[in-house]
Amino acid sequence: MVMDQGPKPKFEDLQAMAKTLIHWLDVAETADLMKEIGILPRSKEKIDKNYDRRAQAFAKHALPAQVVRLKAESPMGSLHIFSEIYDNGFLRADPWRWWFAWIALELIAKTGPDPTGSHIKTFLKDSETHPLTDESAARWLACNPLRVRYWNRGIERDFVLAQTHHASTTANAAVKAERHLALALKKPIEVLKDALLEEAAEVSGALTMRIDERVRRNLKSQPATRT
Repeated sequence: MVMDQGPKPKFEDLQAMAKTLIHWLDVAETADLMKEIGILPRSKEKIDKNYDRRAQAFAKHALPAQVVRLKAESPMGSLHIFSEIYDNGFLRADPWRWWFAWIALELIAKTGPDPTGSHIKTFLKDSETHPLTDESAARWLACNPLRVRYWNRGIERDFVLAQTHHASTTANAAVKAERHLALALKKPIEVLKDALLEEAAEVSGALTMRIDERVRRNLKSQPATRT
């Protein structure tokens, strides 16, 4: 739901805003940062005895491939647009949400708004050259213990749904609930990947809403400049 109703933006307006926001993001390869702070060897050709292996586990098994941060010189207005990324009431300053935000903005800039998150879900799930969902799901879960609790609650919810619908007079509801529970128990990695995709979609939808809101506000304040 758009909070600030103004002239309806064109897709190009939203894409241009997404490109502007990308400019204010600092994207660095996680491996490069690990070398910089001394927890990976700086060179494969030379023996480096100074790097510290003890800190590798978190970066290798919990962080996304890229670390995304907001540049210090970014305008104050960007803080409002990225408010759900900073804190969604559940996770705060989480590196994966920033990673999702970067991918979402790149997709919005290329293909247009993504209010339901379908664009980013398709990209993460169906990328042929980089199967990002398969490679990232376990790392995404490991990054924050709150996600483990959330995931466990999801499985508990599936139990309740299956029990509730088991005696349902609607056969389809009972079958659907039991299949969902069976998937959670027999193929937990699929449930895990679905959870990652849902969070990515949430981020993309939130950014789409904020971008739409900002563009409408800009158009409303400068009607004479619109052609």
